[in-house]
Amino acid sequence: MKANEAVAQALKDIGVQTVFGLLGDANLFVVDHFVRRCGGEFVEVAHEASAVLAALGWASVSGRTGVATVTCGPALTNTLTALIEGVKARLPIVLVTGETTSKWKYYLQAVPQRELVAATGAGFEQATLHARIGTELAYAFRRADVERRPIVFNLPPYDLQWQELGDCRPVRFSTHRRAAQAVDSPDLDAAIGMIATAKRPLILAGLGVVKAGARDAVLQLARRLEAPLMTTLRAKDLYRGDPLNLDVMGISSSPAALEVVVASDCIAAFGASLNFITTGDGALMRNKRVVLVNDDPEEIGKHMSTDAAVIGDCGSVAHRMIHWLDEAEVAPSGFASEDGVRTALAAAAAPPVAPAAPGGALQIEAVLQAIEPMIGPDRVLVTGVGRSPGHAWKAFHVAEPRLFVPGHSFGAIGMGLGHAIGAAEAEPGRPTVLVTGDGGFMLGDLAEFHTAVRQQLDIVIVICNDSGYGAEHIQFRDRDMDPAISHIRWPDFAPMAQALGGQGLTVCSLEDLAAVGAAIAGRTRKGPILIDVKVDPDHVPRTY
Repeated sequence: MKANEAVAQALKDIGVQTVFGLLGDANLFVVDHFVRRCGGEFVEVAHEASAVLAALGWASVSGRTGVATVTCGPALTNTLTALIEGVKARLPIVLVTGETTSKWKYYLQAVPQRELVAATGAGFEQATLHARIGTELAYAFRRADVERRPIVFNLPPYDLQWQELGDCRPVRFSTHRRAAQAVDSPDLDAAIGMIATAKRPLILAGLGVVKAGARDAVLQLARRLEAPLMTTLRAKDLYRGDPLNLDVMGISSSPAALEVVVASDCIAAFGASLNFITTGDGALMRNKRVVLVNDDPEEIGKHMSTDAAVIGDCGSVAHRMIHWLDEAEVAPSGFASEDGVRTALAAAAAPPVAPAAPGGALQIEAVLQAIEPMIGPDRVLVTGVGRSPGHAWKAFHVAEPRLFVPGHSFGAIGMGLGHAIGAAEAEPGRPTVLVTGDGGFMLGDLAEFHTAVRQQLDIVIVICNDSGYGAEHIQFRDRDMDPAISHIRWPDFAPMAQALGGQGLTVCSLEDLAAVGAAIAGRTRKGPILIDVKVDPDHVPRTY
């Protein structure tokens, strides 16, 4: 078996069905064999960064390791920003690339690929021209799964990939999750002591609770303590509909929920990293004890110091806490029954209400709230970076946290549609909603609109269009400076979408939403629809 064939066969043996990427010298014959001989699907994107982003979106929604492939040199350098996004988001993907030709020492596309990848924080695995190349690829997948980050699998120079490797044995691969740990320890004793003596405890659940399947265990602890319950942004909607749910802590919290956080005297966080988005740069954690439970030692103390920390499986720790609270006959706190908390809980359960916009300007919150029921509750939500996502987090809900993909881990614009393409491929039976800004759409998303058309993906793209770079606009306004340099005269997006084979609509007033509703209801679900919402940059409420 030749090297390129062995890699393609190993992808099949590992269980890979979909690969996102662009063809080039270093990967074209691997991809060809994967599609023609192994029955795989190749989703070809327009830009190499989008290959990685689509793999990240796929991994986030599916809960499995995503796969991307690009060629050598400039193709790999085009993926670096997306790789950093994956590292910061802690998502497992494998990026298959390769070295340039071995014939010329100073080949124009040659770059130090290992060193470039190392700078992103992603892992690197160098393949060898040996019959074990499939096993080496499987090890890259195992590293991605265990290390929770992208791993770049670097093939030998492309002119050597036709070399015969001999008999390549079938690859066997399975994931191995962390086992629940025995958690009785002095650290657990300290944590239980703080929770048991708290008069106003609050439970915070992060993405680690979702990954560990510990939703119910953490909820049982909150009920045992009669404590209100919140989530981090990435665990959004985990407890939606539960009477103890106060929704998301941090950047998108309601004023009433923030008052409850401030009033609490102990926060027990499970599967969270306690980053600045969740804690308000630490302000929400002041004057209270903080307990952190996480199965990853690297997350302990990463963003802030805690009063007690337990390394262990979130579900197991929650059950042990309940056991010892019962053994000690600790009474429930009753915090969730206090008047202020009950008011906040009622507000969290109520539909959001958009504030009135000054001067009759189109209010982005009102538009998003109107579009939300048009699409239906069973959907995937993807958000980009800018002033609009914070409003989408409040307006749109998902059935479970894995269906929410916040593509902001590196704070880079232009990465939303790449994520959305991968998410839509992972969940073809659900519509995918992307809420992004005009600057991000023009920077990176426009290039992939036809990819969504070509793949017949059911993606609804809502562009919050303030005609420029809104985050910079408000900085000029804050200093009483002219923001004109941050404004850009974009072309009309709706005709562009139509020219590329999709649907496009423009919203300049609330009256235009009737046409949007009709278009969404009547869509074929075999291609994207773009909704260009024109807003005044001076009348977009701040989310940070």
